[in-house]
Amino acid sequence: MRKNIFTLILELLLIISLIALDLITKKYIYGPIASGQPDIILISGVLRFTAIKNTGASFGIFADYTNILTIVSIITVIGALVVLILTQKKINNPLFKIAMSLIIAGGIGNIIDRLKFGYVRDFIYFELIDFAVFNIADSCLTIGCIILIMYILWDFFATTKKNK
Repeated sequence: MRKNIFTLILELLLIISLIALDLITKKYIYGPIASGQPDIILISGVLRFTAIKNTGASFGIFADYTNILTIVSIITVIGALVVLILTQKKINNPLFKIAMSLIIAGGIGNIIDRLKFGYVRDFIYFELIDFAVFNIADSCLTIGCIILIMYILWDFFATTKKNK
């Protein structure tokens, strides 16, 4: 029981730290650029910080559906939190716990933006491949989903192999 509580506390600290990192970078990187300062070029032609107001979801899809996206995001984060808490005893795999923590942190980071501003503040732009502009919360969501898919596949194949 104590191990489960300790693990849950570590997961909550990870979530809080990632949300803080997202909000701090949005304030100190996005904020000045959105206020008129020039983009910050980290590697010319490759990586820059710029300011984009994203009223949609990934890659700008569902633009101007902020209210619906906010509701879906809140439901998703609550669901992920419930799953994380209820599976403390059943799933001890660090991949699962890290994935869920990243998804929760990323969801909350973008929910805060949607509720406060009516859009998500995106600022990281890989111009070398002309990739969509994103933020730390988006990175958490993406990496968390990739890790969760890896965990599900790993668990599926391990269970299938065990049952043969």
